[in-house]
Amino acid sequence: MTFRKPRHFVFALCLGLAAPGLASAQQPAPEPGGETLYHVAIGTPGEVPLVAVNGGPGFDHSYFVNAPAWKEMSDRRQIIFYDQRGTGKSPPARSPGDMTVDRMVRDLETLRQQLKVERIDLLGHSFGGIISMAYAARYPRHVAHLVLVGSGAPKPAEHEFLFDKLYPEIVAAIPPDSSPAGQMGCIAIDAYDRMSYYDQRNRALESGDAGTFSQEVCTEVMLDAMKLDLYPALARLDVPTLVINGRFDANVSPTVAYKISKTIPGARLVYFERSGHSPQVEEPEKFALEVERFLGGDVKK
Repeated sequence: MTFRKPRHFVFALCLGLAAPGLASAQQPAPEPGGETLYHVAIGTPGEVPLVAVNGGPGFDHSYFVNAPAWKEMSDRRQIIFYDQRGTGKSPPARSPGDMTVDRMVRDLETLRQQLKVERIDLLGHSFGGIISMAYAARYPRHVAHLVLVGSGAPKPAEHEFLFDKLYPEIVAAIPPDSSPAGQMGCIAIDAYDRMSYYDQRNRALESGDAGTFSQEVCTEVMLDAMKLDLYPALARLDVPTLVINGRFDANVSPTVAYKISKTIPGARLVYFERSGHSPQVEEPEKFALEVERFLGGDVKK
């Protein structure tokens, strides 16, 4: 892989971390045309569910649902995870039109309709943050709260990484890959997992089902995402927003989170000082507390 900004994205290369004891209800969400999008519900149902959008693109929901922060949060609310089109147990992507950010946004709206709720709390991690921002910009009336965790940049072509700044010796050892998948960061290299943590010892927590990854979906969706610029729409967004980023996130520079927070009117920014790309893994107690306070309206400046 060649490290030339902004040619490649590696938004969600963290593998699953087990959270034993999470009771779940697995249900398919029907989509117009008879297809279904697979989703998993954990926790106690309420008026406004929290829909968690995993990163990738190309990963199913497995790595995300197993993060330890959800166990505590699910005691107080329902959290919905789902497999994006072309991943996991959801329908395959049958045409190039199925592998776009626009299609992912429409799929998310279909899921909301099938949940039979007027509004959702929406939380997006990594590339899932881009999907969440695009959804909120298109359907703001259906989003009660927006939480962005290590989110990719609203204009992906300008995304900022810190891999080569924080881990120059690891980056130097990664072999070049000039393929479309390589240029878009859609390759599974263990090195990226090693660069995803504030504390490398947290890798020892990895266990359970890491899920599946579609290189084709990742490559095609990333090629489409590189055309996006959500900043103008976000500057007009009227949705309560919390922006979370690991202080030592090599995958998403803290500058990305800062710019997002300054673009969305009234957005609150919280850096996690002992986290890399996944605060929900490295600082789960603080993560649950910050998100719960925000969703509950108890926000301390």
